[in-house]
Amino acid sequence: MQVEQMKQLADAPDVQEFLLRLKETSYGEINVEENDKIALNLEKNFIKKFTERIEEIVKITPNKMGVFLHAYFDFRFEVLNLKRILRGKFTESSREEITESLIPIDPYIIKDYGDLISLNDLESVVRKLSGTSYESLIAKLDLYKEYDALWPLELELNYIYARNILRLTEKLPSKDRHIVNSLVKYETDVENVLIAIKRRGKENVNLEEVFPVTYGIDKDDLKKVIEAESLSKAIDELKEPYNEVLAPIKTGDIALVRAMLRKGKYETATAARAGDQFGFNVILAFLVYSEIEKDNLVGLSWGKTQGLDSEDLMKYIVIPWN
Repeated sequence: MQVEQMKQLADAPDVQEFLLRLKETSYGEINVEENDKIALNLEKNFIKKFTERIEEIVKITPNKMGVFLHAYFDFRFEVLNLKRILRGKFTESSREEITESLIPIDPYIIKDYGDLISLNDLESVVRKLSGTSYESLIAKLDLYKEYDALWPLELELNYIYARNILRLTEKLPSKDRHIVNSLVKYETDVENVLIAIKRRGKENVNLEEVFPVTYGIDKDDLKKVIEAESLSKAIDELKEPYNEVLAPIKTGDIALVRAMLRKGKYETATAARAGDQFGFNVILAFLVYSEIEKDNLVGLSWGKTQGLDSEDLMKYIVIPWN
């Protein structure tokens, strides 16, 4: 989507005009009811459009590459759905509310989301995952209970995704591994720092227990974030690009951190594509761009339902191409 189109969507004075302007883009076939669930329904449609692009790309790629691309994105969406199920159980949402919140994709590893949603509580959901790739969540239940918070489980889901995708990269040609390794490790590092910030002021944080997986940001870096008197100084002292990505946290703007994270992914994909104009890097870069476009549109739709103006919305938008 062009810069001008994204700006026009952001400039829409209300949700109704946003929908009208959306009709003039490649998302023109999207139809949603104008009700209190409009932003969620738009999000589902944007994700559906993105998954259709993945399918189109997979059809024209070699089988091994197509299998990896499916895993890279389908695994990510399943992790997101599991987070939503766990959050729904944590907040005691109804089964209908949890079901409605899920991304409309087929399960990737687990058999059926409905089986999990039908369980009575969060601990039952986690224990139901025994024997799957998500089994390590069970060991995090003690931390979940200790802190009465979801972050130990959500962080473990991030690690599960990272570990499995990095393992799958070993089946790719060596020249194709770098872009995936860079993207996965970069995201994991940023999430680790965000959790470290939540741990600030806590005494005797067990770094091995809380952060079993680190990459470019090691445990000593995380310890400094937790223990530093000045959060701003601790963020400034992180190595690049993490200090820049996490700078908005100084003012509590977590949404801008997410936008900066997307910007970093865009730059990583672009650099990899520039080094190889053919093959896997180009294909993955295109899908990363498409995912960023999807995230932009999701952000705009939620922003419009909340009455945010164009200037407020555009600072969270990453434009992958002109």
